[in-house]
Amino acid sequence: MTDVKSTFGPKRIDNISWSDTSQPSKLIQNDLQTKQKTPLFYLHNEPVNDYEEDIYFVNNSDETLSFVAPYELMKRSPDCTESVIAVEPSECDKSLTYTDVLPKQGVRIDRQHIIYDSDYLNQIIVYTMSRASKAMWGVWRFSACEKGMFPSFYSLLWEDGTKPSGVVSIDKRNDPKDRPILPPVLPIRQQLYQRWSDHYDRTRASFMVAITDVIYRYDFGMVGCYYNHMWDEYSSEAEQIANRLITEDADSVDDVLALMTAVYDVSFGAGYTTVPKAVAEIIYGLWLEYKHNK
Repeated sequence: MTDVKSTFGPKRIDNISWSDTSQPSKLIQNDLQTKQKTPLFYLHNEPVNDYEEDIYFVNNSDETLSFVAPYELMKRSPDCTESVIAVEPSECDKSLTYTDVLPKQGVRIDRQHIIYDSDYLNQIIVYTMSRASKAMWGVWRFSACEKGMFPSFYSLLWEDGTKPSGVVSIDKRNDPKDRPILPPVLPIRQQLYQRWSDHYDRTRASFMVAITDVIYRYDFGMVGCYYNHMWDEYSSEAEQIANRLITEDADSVDDVLALMTAVYDVSFGAGYTTVPKAVAEIIYGLWLEYKHNK
């Protein structure tokens, strides 16, 4: 898409209405049982000038979305594939990260140019989170591609939960191993990394952040950390786990599991928190990586 980093900034438009300009066939028009679909989320274009259009992500649902992020949020660690690495957003990405997106509100996420973008395959990636219902609950990733420019109204997800034919992929990232680190927690994550770096060193601080990421994504404690954007809720336990691994060592997943259970028993009472073995396996992999790089 058009490079707008130097001039592009956040913008919201309220009370946008869906208006699919495509006309159904006569057969469909005559079918009384057929009902035109309405999207929960869609893209909408607003003209800037004779050549450019701004692209907005529109929340057509009845809920306020906690965030909308029009960029990739995650990648996998090459040394520990079960470990998710938060993608550090650029300054432009940060400016286009929106919180509390209201119903029928559009947020500007991109711009297209009638000359520069007409002959290329263009892609838009958007993440958001829904808590509207059991079926909708989760973090959603939308990937849309168009040969040339995106049309004025472009559905990303129909209200019945089905995928529009033009959308490349829709993923609901509810499995802990697939959950990204969400934009609302990045500021406190950076603050704690800096605090740990100042107190210990950068390598140990990165290890503590990685452990906290796993605990946050798997969300097995008393508090619902992930969907409430409480990344630091168990940062104290993560710090203790990292320090005990460094001082006591661990030669197996079972050793890590026993160590983590002991930390949680002291914090919350014996037997109150069950540490998933999958979490111990990931943290054991992080421990081996830490020792290798130390």
